Amino acid sequence: MKILRSVLSAGVAALVLSFFPTSTALAQRSNFVQEFAGSTILLANGDTLEGPLVLHRNEDVVRMTMPNNTINTLSAVAVQSFAVKGEQFDQRRDAYYYDDFYDARRGYYYGSPAFFNGPLPNRRERPDTSLVRVFRTYRWNRDNDYSDYKSPAFFEQLSSGPTVLLRREALVERPVYAAGPYGYGGGYGGYPAGPSRYAGSYSEIKDNFYLGTPTGNIIPLRNPKKDLLAAYPKQARQIEKYAKQNNLNFTIARELAFIVNYANSLTEEKQP
Repeated sequence: MKILRSVLSAGVAALVLSFFPTSTALAQRSNFVQEFAGSTILLANGDTLEGPLVLHRNEDVVRMTMPNNTINTLSAVAVQSFAVKGEQFDQRRDAYYYDDFYDARRGYYYGSPAFFNGPLPNRRERPDTSLVRVFRTYRWNRDNDYSDYKSPAFFEQLSSGPTVLLRREALVERPVYAAGPYGYGGGYGGYPAGPSRYAGSYSEIKDNFYLGTPTGNIIPLRNPKKDLLAAYPKQARQIEKYAKQNNLNFTIARELAFIVNYANSLTEEKQP
């Protein structure tokens, strides 16, 4: 058995990821349910639980298998944060999805003085589901801008704080069109170019980005570049220049995490 210890920052919540043997089967996904071979949950009351975990994305519910083989079902209101490991590779994701956000969660960004003497983190070229992923609970209006009602929901932490880059994943169905009777008009994932017929659909997983503020508010990044710059109005010009100089893309999760860490460094410089 292999021991993994993971300290969760941004909230002073320390979690130790559970033990599990290397022979344990990797996680599987059915519809939009994700299974993880190991996890540690920090409950809202301060207690911790360890064991295999099933994450129900749409319902914001986790189900943990306890040592006595009973199932403990927890909604987001009962969970402060959790760390998971051991998810099966999903072909519906792009090749670089299973990247390492450990450096970004520690506050790394290109040019950071705190990491000046350290090696430059490289983008992983192969999927690695052994990496630890961290999730936190925030109250959220479910992207309903006209509602004041907020319910607890799970967000994956991708950067350091005090303002944190968060991600929620959504399963999206895309239509597929077959060629029409005249041999043209087929389309994939959008409107057909000409006469054609609907031939079914395929699913893909879409990333939705948010900012989590120090006060616990959620800011959606529907247009990541535009909305991020709007969230840092006084530093917007510096942020945009930094992203351009370092060839960072606002729509790539890892690069956006570095941009947010840099933006946070600018606000810290303004503090007395």
